[in-house]
Amino acid sequence: ASDPFACFGGDGSSSSDEDDVHTNNMEEADRLRDKLNSEQPSAITDLLHEHESSFELFDATLASGKGLRAVSAYKQGDEIMRETAVMRIPNSQPAASREAAEQLHKDEIQRTYNSLPERTQKSVMALASCNEDGTGVARTPQGVYDTNSFRLENDPKGGLFLTIARLNHSCRPNVTHFWSPRLQQKLIFAARDIDIGEELLTTYGPGQCMTTKGRREYLNEKFSFECNCEMCKEGNENGGDERMMEIQALQEDIALQSSSGTVPTTDVEGQLASVRKCLVLMKEQGIGGGAFTKSIFHHGYDISLAAGDYDGARSYLSSELTAVRDSEGIYSSKAIQIEQALKDFHDRE
Repeated sequence: ASDPFACFGGDGSSSSDEDDVHTNNMEEADRLRDKLNSEQPSAITDLLHEHESSFELFDATLASGKGLRAVSAYKQGDEIMRETAVMRIPNSQPAASREAAEQLHKDEIQRTYNSLPERTQKSVMALASCNEDGTGVARTPQGVYDTNSFRLENDPKGGLFLTIARLNHSCRPNVTHFWSPRLQQKLIFAARDIDIGEELLTTYGPGQCMTTKGRREYLNEKFSFECNCEMCKEGNENGGDERMMEIQALQEDIALQSSSGTVPTTDVEGQLASVRKCLVLMKEQGIGGGAFTKSIFHHGYDISLAAGDYDGARSYLSSELTAVRDSEGIYSSKAIQIEQALKDFHDRE
């Protein structure tokens, strides 16, 4: 799996010193983290039992295999689950050659897999291996890990999560994921309201906005399947591909301005018009959830603040806070920072 589209507002991470629990809840967070890690499920059935009133494992389609389906309704921003990785593997290996690094990677996966309980090994090997399945080659721990693992933001090790790995792909996902360094868990949030019976769908990429053709080529090359999600079936019907390309262009302009380190104070209205346009297009395309828009709101805040428009800055910051809470949780360090900034605005009045 992969992180959400970069063009939808970044990789879902905060800073490397992420502290996703409010200071007043530190002791409780430590207790909860230790409890959750000590009770790490040994197989997917254990974790599903914990969440049995929330979602279930089901046979999705012949192409995608098993999936997760809501058995309770969710509101946008609801936390659906949190999970500890059953395997943690370094993202890179120091070696004299690429071949040596690849062998070290393979050996580390096999060593970690061998240390797992037998039930967990069976659950791992029940997951897909996109470069091995259907080829006549036996499924291997490395093939499964490389297909289903996540890079964990600002962490040198990736992780394999038995239940989260069952989330299938959509270019218009209804859930997003966030890595909590403090809890050492992956958290899943509803990107929009989800009805009972809906499949829970994340996105495997790509890292930029593309046309249907481009997305399908990316997913086929990386994960060996042709995407037939709702967005891809629509194609350019109602201008979907054209919207994606316009979103990409606006995002590139916004990213260029943000990377400069300074916010230009000329043509402020033009810059804010680009922010508003991008947000409107993303909503029209059905990808306007918090994880995808929070960086856009923040850019609007930066522009307004630099121009001395404090009412506008406060409005964008309030919208960013909602987006961050929806995609990282109410106690994420980013949410707490924004809350303090909004309080500072209030205190100045």
